Amino acid sequence: MNVLTRHISDFFEHWAPNATKQDYDNTGLLIGNPNQPVTGILCCLDVTADVIDEAAARNCQLICAHHPLIFPKLKRVVTTDETGALIHSLIRNNISVIAAHTNLDAARDGVSFALAQTLELTDISMLDDSYKTMKRVIFRFPAALKPEVSAAIRNVDLDCGWSEEEMNISVARFNADVYVLNELRSRLLQILDGAPHSFDIVALESSSPLYGFGALGKTTSPMTQQAFLDHVAAKLGSSGLRFSGEADAIKKVAVCGGSGSFLIRKAQQSGAQAFITADIKYHDFFVPKGFLLIDAGHYETEAPIIAAMQQKLASAFPDVQVISTSVCTNPMQGWPAKSGNTVSVNPHTTL
Repeated sequence: MNVLTRHISDFFEHWAPNATKQDYDNTGLLIGNPNQPVTGILCCLDVTADVIDEAAARNCQLICAHHPLIFPKLKRVVTTDETGALIHSLIRNNISVIAAHTNLDAARDGVSFALAQTLELTDISMLDDSYKTMKRVIFRFPAALKPEVSAAIRNVDLDCGWSEEEMNISVARFNADVYVLNELRSRLLQILDGAPHSFDIVALESSSPLYGFGALGKTTSPMTQQAFLDHVAAKLGSSGLRFSGEADAIKKVAVCGGSGSFLIRKAQQSGAQAFITADIKYHDFFVPKGFLLIDAGHYETEAPIIAAMQQKLASAFPDVQVISTSVCTNPMQGWPAKSGNTVSVNPHTTL
């Protein structure tokens, strides 16, 4: 079977449904033809000119990126604009782009799980599993289609209540996780084949074990603070870490790839001795004793998802060449102190 762009979109819809993204986000197929044949895929964090050149040189018809190229809304596509020039290059090279951003942040085995695995943590679980993905669905459709609709709902193991309305309308009422709901809705639309219908979908307060934010895990053995900082820097390829607090015998560790300051309190409540994330603000660095807070960099904490995407896609589509970009798209640079041994940024500290 020829692999098409839409097959890759379906793969991400199963792994990280678009329905789980944040409202401000832009995910899914952003550029390209859903029916384009795909023999090569390039995985990356950011779509840049160098990444596009690499995809074209390696005969990749699709780029799967974590960060969306079109974000926020785009009003025009012109080559004098940075984003417009990138889109123009993609179209000229017949390369499509799929973005999996906050939906991949929220997915099990997503960004934070990849970070935890890179740090060699074990017993990995969600740090914040309160992400609400359950929906209440009221589905109205022609009564003549009830046998097929009923079978489709039973096939995904959902409890369903039934009622009848005037004009030969059947009503199905059930609760479903967004992952199940997206798949079921596609099947129901096939059954309807254009027949009149309505979906009334309301968010519920209950959460799902499949989606959340951050990850929690354990080191293989207790580590001193210095050994742990060295371990984190080495595994993430970081030239320097920002941190505050102090902790010894670090065993339980919380992580969140990318901007995770909103999970600091959750990490403390989890009993973790350390929390690794990025983009931490100054005042958030004030933490209680016995807790180590590490800002390891946005790029560094999200980069592990590149290899995770590559491995999952290669396993799902063995006839497609799936590669990780060789381009480092981290825009941030550092300037080392001349002494080379600075351990504090406090000018009043005597070293």
